[in-house]
Amino acid sequence: MDGTRLGEELWTTHLEYMRVLDAIVERSAIRGENGVLLYLYHVNRPMYPGELTEKLGLTTGRIANILKELERERLILRTPDVLDKRRVRVALTPEGEALARRRNTEAIGFHSRLLQHMEPDEARRCVALMRRIAALIDGELAGKP
Repeated sequence: MDGTRLGEELWTTHLEYMRVLDAIVERSAIRGENGVLLYLYHVNRPMYPGELTEKLGLTTGRIANILKELERERLILRTPDVLDKRRVRVALTPEGEALARRRNTEAIGFHSRLLQHMEPDEARRCVALMRRIAALIDGELAGKP
């Protein structure tokens, strides 16, 4: 099979995977409050709202609304930046961290159940290949071979 044909198959598979991921995102509301909670949980450090906007691909208005709701629910805390009092940093509260940990555990359980439908070696290869493809895509998008 030539490279162009394989590239076409990978692209088609990528589109199908995006469709499936969109369904997961819709089901878990990961683009909203859950997405911000999980992202803060995974980076494990306070962030500026602008960083969240950039990393999550949301508008500044959407991030502002999400942060307002999370703060109202006492899941995040916004504090002035030490060096620039005009800026705020966003961090999980203990309650926010506990909720994010539970949601993260649920997501891991979902993916673990998927992998149980494969042979152990096949599942390991699948995860390794997905990591490799993600790294290659990151490299291409950054202009690095």
